[in-house]
Amino acid sequence: MNQEKNDKLVCAHYISTYLNLIGSWIYNILINYDNYQPIILTRNTANLDQFPIDSKISLSRLKKLHYLYNFAVFKTSGYFPIFKKYCLQNDAKILHVHFGYHGIKSIGLKKQLDIPMVCSFYGNDVYKWPNQKKYRIGLQKLFKETDQILALGPYMQDHLCKLGCPDQKIMIQHLGVNVDRIKYQPREYHKSGPIRFLIASSFVEKKGIEIVLNALNIIKRDLDFTLDIIGDGYLKNDLLRQIKELGIEDRVKLHGYQPYSYFIDFAYKCHIFLQASKTATNGDKEGTPMSLVDVMATGMPVISTYHSDIPEIVKDGENGFLAEENDVNDFTNAISKLLNNIGDLKIFSQSARKHTEINFNSKTQALKLEAIYSKLY
Repeated sequence: MNQEKNDKLVCAHYISTYLNLIGSWIYNILINYDNYQPIILTRNTANLDQFPIDSKISLSRLKKLHYLYNFAVFKTSGYFPIFKKYCLQNDAKILHVHFGYHGIKSIGLKKQLDIPMVCSFYGNDVYKWPNQKKYRIGLQKLFKETDQILALGPYMQDHLCKLGCPDQKIMIQHLGVNVDRIKYQPREYHKSGPIRFLIASSFVEKKGIEIVLNALNIIKRDLDFTLDIIGDGYLKNDLLRQIKELGIEDRVKLHGYQPYSYFIDFAYKCHIFLQASKTATNGDKEGTPMSLVDVMATGMPVISTYHSDIPEIVKDGENGFLAEENDVNDFTNAISKLLNNIGDLKIFSQSARKHTEINFNSKTQALKLEAIYSKLY
């Protein structure tokens, strides 16, 4: 990139793998800048057909000797020379690192470049990793050296303060979805078939999928429903066993991991999104699960939990209902509340879309992020 040919300022993004299938929320940041041009620093690349970007440098593409040299310098001096070179070539003005544990490892690069660094936290880097003493020590260095810490909501902001981050360094920055590309389709139910529920998440403890299954089991005799599950993970066998034991195999379909476009297209076939997020036994929690924002953009109401910053997304009684986390009976009650108001499904649908447009529009959030950069530069 030649700065003379492009009057946009350059922001270098460090993303360890560019980009996992579930990383559409990061991509939505990159493609919606007005005044900044993103370049990508990454160790590995994946799914470039789905998340194309012109300017990137990947350690995995280096020849062996060059690769080993970069890691040797990183081990001794705390930065990858190829990343420094690429940033200098492109005259990067801001370094934006994604996830706290990568922010710690990027302090050396920030010092080499002598430019402001922004670090975004997303979930496990706030709630799970701090259980490790080495990581907590690293966080104190990050809080000192970075110029701006971004949290997804007030719950995360408060937790970062408790971990030692100065309050004045933290700002709340929502992620976003492209509401212009996601069409709005109001949900209505005319009693002509089953209620179609949808789950889309990794099969990990904090997603609380087993709670959803137990709740649906409670109401299965009184409700004609189907449940589609998009995702996969280490708990798959446990969930398959639970589905069989509950006797709901004929109502549940597993789709596996699917591209983002598949998820969005399938959402229009469903009425209500379910996610019973909870705190995992290792302390891990959600940030703001973007699958909730995605489906709400399509016009789908959500039933979820008072967990982490989910109340930033789901407004109880307006665009869905919330239950206490890790409480099957309360989650069942939340489902029942929406079903008891099924005639107002379209109203919930409209509220879901409006809330997304106002608070999680990727273009609006990108402009807010650029304003943060400009204050630092």
